[in-house]
Amino acid sequence: MKDGSIYLLSRQVKGDHGESYMQNVTVFAPSAAQAKAIVDDQFAAFRKGARGQERAYQALPKFSVERVSLEDYKMITAGVTT
Repeated sequence: MKDGSIYLLSRQVKGDHGESYMQNVTVFAPSAAQAKAIVDDQFAAFRKGARGQERAYQALPKFSVERVSLEDYKMITAGVTT
């Protein structure tokens, strides 16, 4: 088993039609920097295969990153988009 932590990445983005929503990504990685790199790689692959503008998968705006510690019971993530 690999060592790592769970990281929650979130940001406010505009969709292809100008709609605003929160984008949340949960990643298992050895560091916050590696979590961001994993998301960057995956989003680049999404953009490469996309037919539309796919603004939600662009490199900007940057994500905020929170490391999840699992010593206590907690809700890890919840998301609502509009």
